[in-house]
Amino acid sequence: MIGSVTGGPELELRAGRAGAVLVDASETLGLAPEHTGVSERLVGALREWAEVVERIHRGETSGRKMAEAATRRGELLAAELAAELGAVIRYRDPVDGRIRRVEPGERDRERRSPARGAANSGGEEAPWFTGLTVAAMIAALTVIALVVVSLGLGEVSPLLAVVINLAVAGGFTPSIWLGRDVPTWRWPVLGLACGIALSWIVLPLSLLG
Repeated sequence: MIGSVTGGPELELRAGRAGAVLVDASETLGLAPEHTGVSERLVGALREWAEVVERIHRGETSGRKMAEAATRRGELLAAELAAELGAVIRYRDPVDGRIRRVEPGERDRERRSPARGAANSGGEEAPWFTGLTVAAMIAALTVIALVVVSLGLGEVSPLLAVVINLAVAGGFTPSIWLGRDVPTWRWPVLGLACGIALSWIVLPLSLLG
């Protein structure tokens, strides 16, 4: 399957309602990533990226930072796709529709480029003290909110409390996944992720107590 993909015309990576898809120039051929022979990890990452893009298009997730994160995540995945297929991939930005060509070796060049690394980090060292303080505060607020709500719902129905916690965790997962690469948002999403995880530890202890 890889041979047939790389031997043909350049394919374009898009995110649509059906998920991530590779389309040829004539738009007569549409391939799901899992049909190209790439790794399961990359297929899963592309699926998650497409789901987040669809959320943005439906207005369920908004904000300039989130759109930028979706764009950047798509670029990185396009570079990984080009590297695994050994072929040039055209990447269509899901936010503004712009198209750029991604070479097979672009992922390795970005990893070796100090200038690109500085650009991704804003040219500054990570503000660990401030960032971890913000993360700790958000984690504490998340734990308190989830535990209080869950205990209240638990008096009505323990199953309902579990369902609400699962829904909260599932709803925030795409934002956490994308926000981890955005300098401004990585600390809040770290706190959010830790808070959700801690709530699942604190809640059973509260019920036992």
